[in-house]
Amino acid sequence: MHGLSAFNTEQGKMLQSWLTQGVNATRATLGIYPTPLALHLYPKKSNQPVPWAYTRRYGQGSVHFHVDPRFGLTKFVDDWTIYHELAHMALPYLGPEYRWLSEGFASYMQYQIMAQSGVLKGSLDTGYQQKIAPHLRWFNSDLTAASIATRLMDNNQYPAAYWGSAYFFVYVDKLLAQKHNTSLTELITYYQDCCRKNDNNLTDVVTSLDGILDDKLFSHLLEQYENVPARELYPENFD
Repeated sequence: MHGLSAFNTEQGKMLQSWLTQGVNATRATLGIYPTPLALHLYPKKSNQPVPWAYTRRYGQGSVHFHVDPRFGLTKFVDDWTIYHELAHMALPYLGPEYRWLSEGFASYMQYQIMAQSGVLKGSLDTGYQQKIAPHLRWFNSDLTAASIATRLMDNNQYPAAYWGSAYFFVYVDKLLAQKHNTSLTELITYYQDCCRKNDNNLTDVVTSLDGILDDKLFSHLLEQYENVPARELYPENFD
């Protein structure tokens, strides 16, 4: 942890507790990452606990949080940001052309982590329904899902891009349950041990995940997202 000296003693203890809880919740859901992460804190006055956060991949992986310590520990723990950013680091950098997939993964996993740790308000199904349903209209199109999500991001329509892309992993989880009697969180946990350290891009990740399953599930769905009209992949209503 870096940056605690920028806060007073009480604030530092609270922030350290928050980071520890976030890391432990992520480990319990997605496994222990094979390489350490550096966590950086910066003070920033805001109307929310964590107004801005981001990851860095070069050298040692790191996650950077701009925080307003005037909010108490409960507000920080209930905030989704730490779970989203730590989830990003379960996979290598996928490249700018697959930012939509990376953000969809982190958005999907933030709720998985929050649910596992007892932080999520309501059920997982309700959470995903509330976030994804309002954006389905963008994907009722003959354009591909990947191109739609990319265009949404280029136009700064981030909620639509993130949660529309999260549906990729909603669908993956259903297929994993039906075909392999497992879940995406279980698969990613196994992936940390077997493959994460050696993977450097999306091709590596897809090859590893398909290899674990002995099934072309991920490569086939990614191919559909890049080549099939989105309306053929997305439901009209999310339930």
